[in-house]
Amino acid sequence: MKKNRIIVIADEGEVLWESLVLPEQQTEIYRAKNIQDALSHLTVFSYHLILIAVKQEPEIICQLVETIRKMVITPVIVLLPAHSEMRNKIIQAGADVVLTQLCTEEISLQAYALIRRYTEWKSERKEEVPVIVGKLEILPLQRTVEWEHKRIPVVKREFDFLYLLASTPGRVYTYSQIYQLVWQEYPHGDIANIIYCMVHRLKRKLKKVDVNAEHIIISVKEVGYSLKTDQE
Repeated sequence: MKKNRIIVIADEGEVLWESLVLPEQQTEIYRAKNIQDALSHLTVFSYHLILIAVKQEPEIICQLVETIRKMVITPVIVLLPAHSEMRNKIIQAGADVVLTQLCTEEISLQAYALIRRYTEWKSERKEEVPVIVGKLEILPLQRTVEWEHKRIPVVKREFDFLYLLASTPGRVYTYSQIYQLVWQEYPHGDIANIIYCMVHRLKRKLKKVDVNAEHIIISVKEVGYSLKTDQE
């Protein structure tokens, strides 16, 4: 069963999120170190729900919700102290649910409902739109790669790497960007060598199909990689 991923932006000592249990669903919770850490994570990783429980001025919370809403369409639950008068403004800023009675069971039920609706919404809008760059064709839902209609047997990270580059051919992605988007982790270790080894294996697979196919991946020395455009 695929886990639902929740990011929590909470003050130190806030423990409500620790007992968050979603009915019949496996949940993976990441607690952001601070607001900036949360925003950084949202630019790299995907989540099914954002839970905010910070004791800040309501105007600050509104600004935070507005910022998040500009970045992602992920459902947002905001927990406020009782008798808060800012509930309407926070909803208008982009929050989906604002709770002032901090009952763990109610939070869990609201989270479950929002995640279910969000997951269904995303599923209904999935369309198999191929990404084509020259002789390279990528089918994102089937997660397949073809070169002149010949299948290339790629593994997960090889596919994610090619799909990333093919989505914006000609754009140079740095080693750090590639590692964060493909490995879904913050960079650590010799990432240039890690990525090089993966690209080297991928190029060998491309070369087996067509001796010129490997050249579609362009190495930018000491920077990263890009995908050759049709015009190049």
